[in-house]
Amino acid sequence: MGLPPIVTGVSPKEGPPGTRVTIRGENFGSGPDDIIGLIICNSDCLLSAEWVSSNKIVARSGPGKSKGDIVIITKSGGKGSCTVQFRGYHETIGPLKESAVWVDESHLTGLGRHRALIPSSYQQDDPLGLSVENAVKKYPEEELQELFPESNGELGSENFSPSWFLLQHHHSTGFDDLKAGLSFLKRRVEAQKEGQISFLKTHAGSVIEQMDTLMTLKKVVEENKTKYGPDMTASLENSILSAKTEAGRLFDDVLKRKEQADGTRNALGILQRFRFLFHLPSTLDKNIQKADYDLVINDYARANALFGQTEVQVFKRVLQEAEQRILNLREMLQEKLQQYPASLEEQKKIIRNLTNLECPNDPAWLCIAGQYKHCSQILFQCKDKYLIKSAPSKGKRSNNLLLPSSNSAESSSNTTPGRVTFLEELNDRFTSVFPELWKLGQAYFAGELFVRADTLKKEEFKKMVLDVVTIFSQLIRAALIPHTLDRQSPHRAQFGIWQAFSGIFSDHGIGSWFVLCLRTVRTCYAELLTLDLPVEALDAIRDLLHDLRVHCMRSLLMQTAENITHLASQENWKLEFIESHGSITQLPHIFETQVIECLQLVKETVFQSEQRETNLMENASVLNDLNILVQKLLFSFARSTERLASSDQDHSEDSTREMKLLLGLSNCQYTMLHILPSFKVKLLTTILFNFSRLKEHWNKLGYPDLSAAIQAARDLLEKTEERLMEAYLEEKVEPLIGIVEPSMYAGRFDWNKNIPITDDIRPYCKEIIMNMIAVHAEVAQVSPSLVPRILERVVQEVAAELGRLFSCVNKFSDSGALQASADISALSRACFNVGKNSNKTRLQQFSNPFSEAADMIPPLTTPDSIEYDFKDVIDH
Repeated sequence: MGLPPIVTGVSPKEGPPGTRVTIRGENFGSGPDDIIGLIICNSDCLLSAEWVSSNKIVARSGPGKSKGDIVIITKSGGKGSCTVQFRGYHETIGPLKESAVWVDESHLTGLGRHRALIPSSYQQDDPLGLSVENAVKKYPEEELQELFPESNGELGSENFSPSWFLLQHHHSTGFDDLKAGLSFLKRRVEAQKEGQISFLKTHAGSVIEQMDTLMTLKKVVEENKTKYGPDMTASLENSILSAKTEAGRLFDDVLKRKEQADGTRNALGILQRFRFLFHLPSTLDKNIQKADYDLVINDYARANALFGQTEVQVFKRVLQEAEQRILNLREMLQEKLQQYPASLEEQKKIIRNLTNLECPNDPAWLCIAGQYKHCSQILFQCKDKYLIKSAPSKGKRSNNLLLPSSNSAESSSNTTPGRVTFLEELNDRFTSVFPELWKLGQAYFAGELFVRADTLKKEEFKKMVLDVVTIFSQLIRAALIPHTLDRQSPHRAQFGIWQAFSGIFSDHGIGSWFVLCLRTVRTCYAELLTLDLPVEALDAIRDLLHDLRVHCMRSLLMQTAENITHLASQENWKLEFIESHGSITQLPHIFETQVIECLQLVKETVFQSEQRETNLMENASVLNDLNILVQKLLFSFARSTERLASSDQDHSEDSTREMKLLLGLSNCQYTMLHILPSFKVKLLTTILFNFSRLKEHWNKLGYPDLSAAIQAARDLLEKTEERLMEAYLEEKVEPLIGIVEPSMYAGRFDWNKNIPITDDIRPYCKEIIMNMIAVHAEVAQVSPSLVPRILERVVQEVAAELGRLFSCVNKFSDSGALQASADISALSRACFNVGKNSNKTRLQQFSNPFSEAADMIPPLTTPDSIEYDFKDVIDH
């Protein structure tokens, strides 16, 4: 049960019967059918009531007179109350009063020359003889009731009050006029008191005239009786009929005008009564122009309910015009439903309007099909737009793995690769239109689109969703990872065939841009997860993310490997002294930093799985690729080091060349000991490996065991070190052993001659020892740990050269044999002193190389030779 109606306002507040009254208030019902009663001044006005809203009703006042309440009765709220009142009054209508109603004036016309003495019933005869026809009644009747509660102003009433009458009819009449009216009233009263004689005296002229008329009539009758006989009624009847005919002819125009007036009045009455219907076409046009489609539908439904079964041709014609406008509106809404972009709320509103207009097709499903077609077209249009503009992007190489440098040419918006821009715009378009399609379909099957959903169309809608998601993923694959597409598919060309990667977006420069692309697709995937899509649709995006992550991993590692390979161009040959190792350049640290940054970026962007992504750490194929790529990444440092050491071989100075080779050896040794320690050694190397930053970050990032890749890289680095060692020894040993023979035979020296025995060795031995000391000093200055290895090779080469030279001597004299033995002993003791800080094995190796040269010297036979103290010679 609802609340009772309350009337709080009325406009106008007074008027004659038929006044159009606007009633305002609260709780006037939910519709026209809810109103069951409307009383204005105790008169039932329900038939003229027009329900506008729950706060407004328009009606015509009834014949009620005086002041009264306005009471509304509804089915839901019952009988209501009123806080305002309406006053009804009757207007006096005379012959000269303008009126829209026909006034019958036939009783005002007499048969003779004189008007009837009986006044018209439509004209109020004022007892004062004053004119009241155009008098304005301005004095409020409710105040008269308060002043004279038990009286009224009616002349024939028992409760007649002269004061009421004067205030009501002569409120603005002057005092002199009222005095003249009083005199007139007195004369009328005195005239009524006179007898018949007085009356005849007063009207003597009229009485004589009447008597003359009667005498004339009597004379005419007698003449007619003589002339026409005693039956005079026939001729009189004919005369009356002819008079009637003539009167009809005379008043024919008047009667026609009366009929026209009656017809016009009736037509106006019909127009007024059914004005809603006759104004319906124009009302529909206005509301359609204002896009107030709900009001259009309500008006048309109301007209159908009231006049849908009518047999009146005029009503049918008006309804046909309204139906034509409704058909045009339906077509316009159907076209508007296919216009995009449009929000979901707008589409729902149009679907509701079409449903209320009884559209023959399913407007909701038509909207879904149109949205699906729009989604597909907008994705392909984005592809076509960028395929036309696509061109290889060129620019400098960026060494920053996170993002292109802010001040580099690649980072400017003008040089952003077209595929990156394409992916961002494609993602924006997809995320703007696809959720609308999905939400529209969900609302359709949930019954929120005002139509009964066809459950058989669920599979068709699911196919639409999968098609749009597949198009989105395939377009990204074609642009970024075309190798993942089926090249034999007949639909391959529709996703676009992009040019090969080049410039900053090449296979080795794609890593930084791929990170951005991967983040964009991940953002899209996160939005799709909130829509509760079918598993197949999410799997398509998840597979795309898997392939993008794998390719991003490959690109980042290959890009880093390429950057490390070109580290030689960044070498500035500034030395850094490591206390436990010696001097190195910045390349090992740059190599380690770039490897750690790359591995960290790969971990954060590729291996760190986000919501509902596959775990690449559990994929054997991905781990195998990771092992190979890391191995190539580590290999790149060996190539860079070897390239650096041999870069200026043809035109550099010998000292510069030797120093580069020596620093390259030091860098390799430092890298193997501190950055890439061996997994085979479990003593010192393992301890160093535990303190390696690379190992620390490797474990911290949670990468799987890649010891095989590191060991392979170390093996390659060892080979590179050996090649650098050979190159350095070639630079140092060749000049050293090349001066041994000329120095030994300087001054045409002959070992077979008797030479004087002295306490000193020959100059060539001193020169050999000084050269080895120079090599020792040079190597020790850069990397003390390389001294044993390099001096070992130098001693071996020198010993081999001495063995060759002594083997070429045909015969030794006793003194020559003694001198040669002294030289060999001195060289052996000198090499022993140089390497005395090494281990025992290394000392033993130092003493062995000169045994071959010593074997070429004949044994000493003379006593003087046997007793010769070689220690003094060596000490000297």
